[in-house]
Amino acid sequence: MSAADNKALALEYMRLLEKGDYDAAFGKFAPDGKVSVMGRTSSVGDFAKVVREFRGMVVGAMTLTPTSTVAEGDKVAMEVTGGADMIKGVRYDNQYHFLFEFKNGKIAHLKEYMDTAKAQATWDALGKAPPENEWKK
Repeated sequence: MSAADNKALALEYMRLLEKGDYDAAFGKFAPDGKVSVMGRTSSVGDFAKVVREFRGMVVGAMTLTPTSTVAEGDKVAMEVTGGADMIKGVRYDNQYHFLFEFKNGKIAHLKEYMDTAKAQATWDALGKAPPENEWKK
């Protein structure tokens, strides 16, 4: 696939994730695909569990808005702003950087970076522990 094709696939993944179509979003990954969040790597299946748990606490829509996307070869870098109203009246807003690595038209590895202080504050306000057990160290 071309860099433009990979960019389109990365943007489509983000759109599907935003609208909550997880089967379609996670179907964009290679069977042995993996996800790393802040340096912790897991299978796509384990990542999907965390996303579904988080989205179960969202009230209404969640926004994931790409603000910058650069594609070169088999990699796509994307900056995203995101936010959602959560249960207990909590508001979550964060900025992300995603690095997509593609192989044979599928996402082989997704690396996600975010402001961890904002994420931790949200988990704390919700009275929940972050999903540490889902991630390998």
